[in-house]
Amino acid sequence: MFKAPCEAPMPFAYGCCCICCASYSQRNELLAITGEPYICCAGLCPCGPLGEPQDPSCLFVEVCCCPGLALSANRFMVQTRFNKENTACDDCIILSTCLFVYALEIVRCCGIDIPQELDFLADCIVMTVQGCMHAQQQIEINEIKKNGYQGMAPQILAAMPPKQQMMMQAGGGGVAHASHGGPQPNQFGAPGQQYMPQPAPVQYQGAPPVQVCCGNCRQVFGAPQRGIVVACPFCQTQNN
Repeated sequence: MFKAPCEAPMPFAYGCCCICCASYSQRNELLAITGEPYICCAGLCPCGPLGEPQDPSCLFVEVCCCPGLALSANRFMVQTRFNKENTACDDCIILSTCLFVYALEIVRCCGIDIPQELDFLADCIVMTVQGCMHAQQQIEINEIKKNGYQGMAPQILAAMPPKQQMMMQAGGGGVAHASHGGPQPNQFGAPGQQYMPQPAPVQYQGAPPVQVCCGNCRQVFGAPQRGIVVACPFCQTQNN
C-alpha cells in the first residue's frame, strides 16, 4: 500500500476525500467485470437477505451507512476473484490503524478525556489508509480490465465457507476452468488469442531421419540423411 498513492494519486485522493462515492463506483466496476449480481457487502455477512442478491440501488445504503465495511467488501472481492492477498506491510498498516482507533475508544469508555488532537490524528490516519486501500484495489481492477478476467480460481472457491460458495454458484460468479453451467464472466480488454499454424511433420521413409537444429528459429526437425541442404519446415531457412 506504500506505493499505491504514487502509482494512482487520483484514486487515492478520491478514497481519502469521499470514500462513500469511491466505494460505490468501485463496486459497480467489480460487479461489471465479474458479472455477479449485487449482494450486500459482497457476501461478507451472509445472514438472511444479506446473503442473497438484492436490488443494486441498495448499494447506496451500504456505502452511506457502512462505508468502512463497503471498502472492505470491495477488497474481499478483489482478493477472492482476482487471486490477490495482503502483504505483510498491508496487514501491519491496517491492524495498526484499527488498534489505534480501538485504543482511543476504550480509553474514552473508561471515562478518560481524549485530547481533540488525538481524535483528529485518528481521523487523518483512517482517511489516509482508506485512500491507500482504494487506490491499491483500483490498480488491480485496471490491470484486470487490461488483461482480461478469467474467473475465480477453483482452489479459492473451494477454500471459501459453504454459504459463500453457494452464493457464488447461485449468483453466477465465474470460476476459471469450472465445469458447472453458470454464465461465464465478462472479458475486459483481453483480445482473442492468435495461434500460428504449425507445419505438418515431415514423414520420411526408410532409415530414421537425422535430427537438425535450425540455425535461424532453433527448432529441431528431421532430415533424410547427412550432407544435404534441407529447408526448415518452420521458417523455411536453408540448413546444411
